[in-house]
Amino acid sequence: MARIFMHCPLNISRTLEKMMEDYCHQWQHKHGIEVQIKMQPHRPEEESLFQEYVKEGSLPDLTLGHVNDFADLSPDYLTQHCLSLKGRFPIRKELEEKNFSDSRGYFHPFAVIPFAMFYNRNLVSAEEAPKSWADLAKPHWHNRILMPDVFRMVSVIVRAFMEADFPDCFNDFNKNVIHHGSPIEVVNAVDEGKYHIGITNIAFARISSQKNINIIWPNEGMFCMPMIMAWSNTSPEPLLEIGEFLMSQQVQEFMAMQSFVPTSQEVSLPPLIAQNNCNLRWNGWDYFLKVVKGRHADS
Repeated sequence: MARIFMHCPLNISRTLEKMMEDYCHQWQHKHGIEVQIKMQPHRPEEESLFQEYVKEGSLPDLTLGHVNDFADLSPDYLTQHCLSLKGRFPIRKELEEKNFSDSRGYFHPFAVIPFAMFYNRNLVSAEEAPKSWADLAKPHWHNRILMPDVFRMVSVIVRAFMEADFPDCFNDFNKNVIHHGSPIEVVNAVDEGKYHIGITNIAFARISSQKNINIIWPNEGMFCMPMIMAWSNTSPEPLLEIGEFLMSQQVQEFMAMQSFVPTSQEVSLPPLIAQNNCNLRWNGWDYFLKVVKGRHADS
């Protein structure tokens, strides 16, 4: 049996799971290997299924989604349990130039999720709007910034990198932010004028741009998180075909529709990403894993 674990953002998890089920149904018939797909529940009280695999002494044959799950594992553990596939799944040049390729060959991005801030244009002028992540620490924004609940992925990532990259600003930023609700509730609250600024993943921010809201692309680039494919060193070789499926036009165009960055060069960048020159704040795999180590989220 081939075991596949998926831990993906809530807004894409059901659709991507259905795509995977349909593809794996054909794959099973082709190779005669049964597939078991497990999804991480989107509830904070649920224990990480990934950690259950680790406690059992093995990794899933294929892990899809948040790379954060690997952050608590030692380099030696990765060497012993992960399959190195350097160059097996090449990525688009815009991401290659920013070092999104894992030199060890363990992590293979199939999308990159930017995290966006946005403002209510009836409450904030374009001139007044923050131009930098550091601007969110200014006293003017006290209790005027809304983010999802602290356990949600966007809040975990943004808080982690604000603390790591802007340590002198973090305490003031923390005082300015209110955490409450789901990403779509954040969008609605800012749209309704209850808060001046919101922060969500870019898929929700893109929806918000159709309302009373403008998206901000910070000077330093948007914080981001790769969605990855990682194989264990015991996975059956035919399972690599699922990587080809995730890099296919069907899946990559679905990612682009969310305004995520598709990693395949064959699919165009979403207009919002292209207009901003794919400006992402990324300092490499080692730094990302170091910053998110010990920080867990549900979606």
